Amino acid sequence: MILIINICKQELHRLEFVKPIEDILSRSETPFTTKHFSKFDKKDLDSCHRIIITGTSLKDFDYAKHLSKFNFLKSFDKPVLAICGGMQLLCMIHGCKLEKFREIGLKPIKFNAEFLGVTQSRESENNNLDISRDVYCLHNMAVKNDAILKKNFNIYSTTTSSDGKQFVQAIKHKHFKHYGTLFHPEVRNKDLIVNFLYV
Repeated sequence: MILIINICKQELHRLEFVKPIEDILSRSETPFTTKHFSKFDKKDLDSCHRIIITGTSLKDFDYAKHLSKFNFLKSFDKPVLAICGGMQLLCMIHGCKLEKFREIGLKPIKFNAEFLGVTQSRESENNNLDISRDVYCLHNMAVKNDAILKKNFNIYSTTTSSDGKQFVQAIKHKHFKHYGTLFHPEVRNKDLIVNFLYV
C-alpha cells in the first residue's frame, strides 16, 4: 500500500498536484490511499509500504507551519518520494533552509542516471551517467546545494540561478530510500514515479 500525503491547503489544488499521482498508481494497479497532511497518523505510517509526498501551488507554504508532523522522516525506514514542496519539506526536516528561486514551465536538466532507476531506460546507452531530460517546474522556493544538504543527501541533479547560485533538482538521503524532486514527475517523467514503486 502506498500512502500519498497531500500537502495542498486548498482542496481545489488537489486536482493538479494529487490526482495525477493517483492516476499513475491506478494505471500501475498499485493500491494506495490518500490522506491530507493534517489527517495521517502513526497507523497510516505503520500500514503503508512506501510514501509519496505531493507538491502544491506556488503560493502555498501552509505545510511549512506544521513541520513537526513530518518529524517521522528523520528515522522512517521505508521508501519516500517527496515532490517539489514535499522535497522542500524533506530537506527542512534535516535542517536545510529554503531560498527564493522561481522556475515555471519546462526546463532541460541533467540527471545522474542512477536516480530512481533511470539507468534501466534506453536513454542510458553504455551506462552513461549524464542524461538530459526536460522536466516541469513550478516553484518559488528551492534548496541550495550547500554543506547542510550534503551532510544528509546525495545529489543527482542541480540547476543554477541567474545570479550563479546552485540549487538541487533531485536528491536521495544517504541512509534511507528517501528521494526528492524539485520538479514535478507526475506532469512529465512519469516513469520516475513508476520506478519508485520498485526501489
